[in-house]
Amino acid sequence: MRLIISSILATIAPMTVAAQAGGYLVRLGNDTIAVERYERTANRIEGQIVRRSPATSVLRYTLAFNDDGSVASYEQSVLRPDGSAAPNTTPQRMTFTGDSVLRQVTQNGQAVTLRAAAPRGTLPGITGSILFNELVVGTVKRLGAAQVMGFNPQQSAPIRADMRLISADSAELVSQGFRTGFKLSPEGKVLRSDGSLTTQKFIATAVANPNIGTIASAWAAKDAAGQALGAASTRDTVQAVVGGANIWIDYGRPAARGRAIWGTLVPHDTTWRLGANAATQFRTDKDLVMGGVAIPAGTYTLFLYPRATEAWLIVNKQTGQWGTAYDAKQDLARVPLQLHMNQTTAEERFRMYVAGNELMLHWDKGGYGVKIETR
Repeated sequence: MRLIISSILATIAPMTVAAQAGGYLVRLGNDTIAVERYERTANRIEGQIVRRSPATSVLRYTLAFNDDGSVASYEQSVLRPDGSAAPNTTPQRMTFTGDSVLRQVTQNGQAVTLRAAAPRGTLPGITGSILFNELVVGTVKRLGAAQVMGFNPQQSAPIRADMRLISADSAELVSQGFRTGFKLSPEGKVLRSDGSLTTQKFIATAVANPNIGTIASAWAAKDAAGQALGAASTRDTVQAVVGGANIWIDYGRPAARGRAIWGTLVPHDTTWRLGANAATQFRTDKDLVMGGVAIPAGTYTLFLYPRATEAWLIVNKQTGQWGTAYDAKQDLARVPLQLHMNQTTAEERFRMYVAGNELMLHWDKGGYGVKIETR
């Protein structure tokens, strides 16, 4: 991985604010997971984003602008690393006319054109683009608000972007309660994007002229050698029998990637989804006693509430939700946990498992445990 990062950095020169070409390096812990490059003229931006997770692909996009700075059109396509079209994808396009936007999308396997209202300040959403956030900042500065329209046919109208201008050199985007911070140049260019307070945890820094072709080829070679980065967080299940009770757990397994975990990546005094992506599901076919707390047979969602010297496993009655959808009113119980910090063996990915009659929650060199008994 260090060799890959070194080869990427070797293709990148120091960023100069006045450059018409630029880009961003996106990292998740120690891993570089995406690189973006763009070229900007007075009325046009052409960009590419090469992504490494779960496998290497390239998003190519083009924006055309009217004389007043509003977007005239946007188009994008997903490519293989060699530049050919990715399987099961088609180019997509938006055309902005007056107060409307026309979207050419695929719906139920058919190419269709959808019309929607597009208030002044509407921008096309560019998934994974840091430059897109720069456009949102500029639109908010110029007009006071920005709207965002995506290609999902289920979206019938633009959504207002909650971009907050903090100072002349900083801004903050709030989405679903999570905050992404931006460091800005005097001209309003994004120099750094910090998503450490979001569930994605990405950090992006501005660079100049990254060679997308070279990077995509290097990552594709790693894919072909069986060294693809894969999903940022894998999914796993735990099945065990404890005192005659059949225990089943389904959870996401994020990786440490060189980051400090307990108290940092998983902050104290906050509710954590106990994994990644979809909520952690727990099922028992018999009544249990966990850490001295009665848990009736059934299916639940598990969360974690850690503090510096103590922690609780939250057993929640709501099921099937995304991991960030926590409703405290649905709590069944809070189970006290034993601290298992300063372990001798480090777990790169968060791991839940049953040892004897104890449920373990371990990551890096720390974690928690709780004894399970049947009633």
